[in-house]
Amino acid sequence: MQFQRQPKQLYLLFFTELWERFGYMCLQTVFVLYLSHAFHFSDNSSYLLLGAFGAFQWLTPMPGGYLADKFLGFQRAIIIGGVILALGYLACAMPSQAWFLVGLSILVLGNGLFKPNVSSIVGTLYEPADPRRDSGFTLFYMGINLGTLIPPLFLGSLVAHWGWSWGFIIAALGMVISLATFMLGKKSLGQRGRLPADSILNTLRGRRQFNRVFIVGILVIGALCFFALEVPKQLNYIMLVATVFIAFYMVKVTWALEQKQRNNMLVCITLTLISIGFWAIYMQCFSSFMLFADRNVNLHLFGFHITAEFTQTYNSFFIIALSPLLSFMWPWLARKKLNPSYPTKFAFGTLFMSLGLLQLAFCVKNFSPSGLTSNYWLVLSYCLQTIGELVLSPVGLAMITALSPPKYVGMMMGVWFLGIAAANAMGGMLATISDVPAHSSLFQSQAIYAHAFFDYGWIALGVTAVAFLLISPLKKRVTQ
Repeated sequence: MQFQRQPKQLYLLFFTELWERFGYMCLQTVFVLYLSHAFHFSDNSSYLLLGAFGAFQWLTPMPGGYLADKFLGFQRAIIIGGVILALGYLACAMPSQAWFLVGLSILVLGNGLFKPNVSSIVGTLYEPADPRRDSGFTLFYMGINLGTLIPPLFLGSLVAHWGWSWGFIIAALGMVISLATFMLGKKSLGQRGRLPADSILNTLRGRRQFNRVFIVGILVIGALCFFALEVPKQLNYIMLVATVFIAFYMVKVTWALEQKQRNNMLVCITLTLISIGFWAIYMQCFSSFMLFADRNVNLHLFGFHITAEFTQTYNSFFIIALSPLLSFMWPWLARKKLNPSYPTKFAFGTLFMSLGLLQLAFCVKNFSPSGLTSNYWLVLSYCLQTIGELVLSPVGLAMITALSPPKYVGMMMGVWFLGIAAANAMGGMLATISDVPAHSSLFQSQAIYAHAFFDYGWIALGVTAVAFLLISPLKKRVTQ
């Protein structure tokens, strides 16, 4: 069995990430509905704040990965990040808009230290050419989505009976369990992810200097996050511009490497840019898809009435159901020398995403005579999108750890998450296509959503075409 051949440390990281994702999904499940119902935000305002928060949240893994590479080590960064995340969820639980923004700012900081470094430790469990790597990351990705499956099952009913604050309190509890899991099992990691040999933290004087700068930096960046989240539209534009500059910087860094490393890094950067188009569309599941389910979906499933929050389980369910299949499939194809290249997997990932959007748009337009779309069409769309996600996302994490030079793994993992940051900003702006004016009828909102989903589908199809055209030139550059 392939599961038994994976390194035992994978399961520690599996459960650490599972509970962190549990907390994150509590937040994401109620985010747009909370803003809409508790603070009476318009659709556009909700979408832009979600996009800005997501962009900030995924921007910080790059400096977080750098700090872990050069100073903290992966293990210490995970512990510090986890504590900060738990505090952030508790701040969100305070029933005021200002405290909610404070909590989001704290979560941005914690995510930057936690998120890239768990994945980076997973990468250290495998040699660069180990055929188990893609399979291991797929199993790790299944752990992520076991965590995201649970909150939508009960959170809608919980907040309806006990109030919105409980959604965030439960998120903090999930983060505490994640931290406890990691602390209890981290001895099994040995020297993986410990302090770098040349870290200034290996000396008492160095620790004191670093701690002072680190604390001041956390306070300053947290304050900047708070003020930036108050102007989410402008922040989204800034994020996109920052992404362009950082991409140019990474190309400059890459050009100074020797040829083999340069080729591999260029492949990583190119596929990360392709992933931005994928993730910008994917982020609609937390924004336009969420309000679509709340307004224009017949919320019945197998004879049971469900909440709009419950629809967030579809993606996680299909990931959990399909991850074992892909986890077995990649090594099986590798043994037969048929395992697709990283560029090929990315191209097919974007293809399935576009099919999922176009299918839903067609069904909303043509098979919703009452203004309500059958829940099963939404399920089918999530299934197709999830296949695309499974082909692209865990393979992307594996690609970064396999192709990046060892001293750049943490930073390149941050670059991967930077791509997701840009996608969040772009996704927030794309979501405004589906803005439904107040007091619109069912049929008016249905027409708006159908138009928006067609737009998303055609954009994804365009990204797919580019990805397929790049397969051949990128494959020639990859060396291991």
